[in-house]
Amino acid sequence: MDIISIIAGLLKDTKSLIEFEEQLKLLMQKAFTQWVGEIFEELDKIIKQEKLEEGWVYCRSDNRNIQFLFGSVTFKRSLMHDKRGNSHYPLDEWLGLVPHQRYSPLVELKVAELASENTYREVANILKEWTAVSLSHTTVGEMVKRVGKTQAEADKALVEELEIAVSLPEGKKVDYLFSE
Repeated sequence: MDIISIIAGLLKDTKSLIEFEEQLKLLMQKAFTQWVGEIFEELDKIIKQEKLEEGWVYCRSDNRNIQFLFGSVTFKRSLMHDKRGNSHYPLDEWLGLVPHQRYSPLVELKVAELASENTYREVANILKEWTAVSLSHTTVGEMVKRVGKTQAEADKALVEELEIAVSLPEGKKVDYLFSE
């Protein structure tokens, strides 16, 4: 059955446009989370093969779940050992996911943005109502702290970079500088 037939059936079976839209939102979230999980698993296969060719050793596949704004994505990824014997999840590293991270960077960013103008409980309620994200006010607070710490580190690095730029040696003075 194709997606158009499914949507048409949904429209036929629902009692109101509001109910239709709610059901369609759930259908889209389910489809997107499934597709993204499948794509992540395909990427894992490609990365695993590259690492095997580099001399890494495959250990096992483990499940991982990440909460995105559009829903919770579950996928399998490979645990591998590099040439030195260190353990890695190459797909996680490629995606930029850190150990024990349960929410996507965009979810964390949006939580922090909402928390700057709302209470943590309001943020949790807003996200639950408008997205597929369901979290507690305590988790909102933890995310705000984590995002704040990351932002502070980025700001510190920027200041250090600017200080280095200020201390660069002076260039050669010229009477005229032409540019096109």
